[in-house]
Amino acid sequence: MMKQGGFTLVEMLIVIAVIAILAGVILTGVTGFQATARDTRRIGDMKNVQNFLELYFNRCGFYPGADDCSTASDPDTWAELTTAMQDITSNLPQPQSTNFEYDYGVDAAGGRLNYTIGAELERDNSVLDTDVDGASVDGVNCDDAGLVYCISS
Repeated sequence: MMKQGGFTLVEMLIVIAVIAILAGVILTGVTGFQATARDTRRIGDMKNVQNFLELYFNRCGFYPGADDCSTASDPDTWAELTTAMQDITSNLPQPQSTNFEYDYGVDAAGGRLNYTIGAELERDNSVLDTDVDGASVDGVNCDDAGLVYCISS
């Protein structure tokens, strides 16, 4: 009688277990990459907003505030900043999640010549450590303990 070739049940279970372990390791590693990618996008958004703010400053001689250069109201929220920037761009970057907000503040007492923008990050990264640690700058909390990335003028 001829013996038929094939895998035993034990061999199949071992292969399935090895595949499951490898899949778990890969999925765990990918999660960190996704958070880093979202943080990279947030930082890119801050750089774009910085460019738009400089365009606004070149046009008006001060940072936003207002819908046009004639008014001096200060935006308190990112939505108000978006409205104030309508003449410069209708495509101001928006936060992708309500858990990780963007923030804007302007030095109203100093003639609106300085601003701070910030984004909450998901992961800590010493390379992204900002120079305005542990302080509230122009009303934006730039505390690294809260993983906030800030840019100031």
